[in-house]
Amino acid sequence: MRFPVRGFTLSLALLFAAQAHAAALTFAQAKETALKNSNVIKYYKADEEAAGYVKNQAVGSYLPNISLHQTLMKSNEPGTAAFATAKQGRFDNSYFMNQMANPDTVTTYTTQVQVMQPVFMQGQIYYGIKQANKAYQASRMQTERATQFTLYNLHMAFYGLALAEKALDTANHSYERTKRYYRNAADFFNNGLIVKSDLMVSESYLLMNEQAVKEAEKQHAVAMSSLQRLLDTDEPIKVVWSTPELEFSEDISKYTDAGLKNRQDLAAMQKYLDAAGYETKKAKAALLPSVYLFADYQRNDDKFLGDNGDGTTYGIQADMNLFKGFGDYNKIAETKSRQISLMHQISDKKLEIKSEIKNSYYGVIAASKQIEASKKRVEAAQTALAITENRFNEGLSKVTELLDREVDLKQAELSLYISEYQEIVEKAGLHLAAGDLH
Repeated sequence: MRFPVRGFTLSLALLFAAQAHAAALTFAQAKETALKNSNVIKYYKADEEAAGYVKNQAVGSYLPNISLHQTLMKSNEPGTAAFATAKQGRFDNSYFMNQMANPDTVTTYTTQVQVMQPVFMQGQIYYGIKQANKAYQASRMQTERATQFTLYNLHMAFYGLALAEKALDTANHSYERTKRYYRNAADFFNNGLIVKSDLMVSESYLLMNEQAVKEAEKQHAVAMSSLQRLLDTDEPIKVVWSTPELEFSEDISKYTDAGLKNRQDLAAMQKYLDAAGYETKKAKAALLPSVYLFADYQRNDDKFLGDNGDGTTYGIQADMNLFKGFGDYNKIAETKSRQISLMHQISDKKLEIKSEIKNSYYGVIAASKQIEASKKRVEAAQTALAITENRFNEGLSKVTELLDREVDLKQAELSLYISEYQEIVEKAGLHLAAGDLH
């Protein structure tokens, strides 16, 4: 009795051929590519740039507003025609006595240059500039936070693919061992040394391992897709394993202090709180008068760009709000409430940071201990498998015992690799929570 594996062996050969042509990638190379190609980072950088332009707009509000107006008007309505004629400097007693009641159509070209210079605009410009500056600083903090999240996702994707490659390799080795055991069992059965039920059990293990390899192939493809997405590429990738430069200190207060001091999202929230404070000051300043200077130069003629009726008007204007239906009062109350809301959000964010740091810190410790235990388990499983295989070859152990020991080794190896991956991810998460993942 022989188990058909030719088609499955061919699929493995094709997979290995594809991996052989995959680009070898170190973590440093992956990091450089991710920071360059990440659409998330580009999105936040574009927002940061927009916030910078908003800040420039706010500063520009202090500059004079200069506008040019060119108007063409035709009218034979007595009042309008008389006014237009007067602006052209052609209104006289003869026009008043003879033409005003039934005038001809008057054509007027008006060229006007107007200048408005803010002096004091109820504090709206002053506080608006400070608000825009805080928003720009907050946007920069958010960009940095997005960059660190990208690096955290890169750690998961890069070492996730490394884990998938190790898992696939483990599944393949387990399959090859099981296939060898099955052939030995088939020979023993043909020689009458074992019963058919034992052969069927070994065949069942072989089928299970074949399915395990296919599942490992699937997980490998999914892991590669995740990394390809981060790197913005469709090319196959084979990672080069290297230990990440993620230090770990047993002093948890070090990470807590760093997180409360350096976390970019917390800093951004603080900037927005400062901006909300300026919004309250703007609302209060709206009760003050606004003052600005104005100047106006005009030319009015019946010809385009004519120089008749030219003159200059200039002055100063002050406006003061006396009553707006309690709108100002409610605006002040609204901005204060928003400040209080942000203060509570910041307080909760600090608690969230502490919780994230504790979770990752103890996750690193747990993963480290799990690695130690897994290494011992692998050594024990390797020894047990070797002993059982020798006993099976000598006819002292059943094939089921041999296959059970093979499963134990496979599970022990996978557990070790998962623990190694988990330690890396938890360390990256700890640095992310502390705001210093670079």
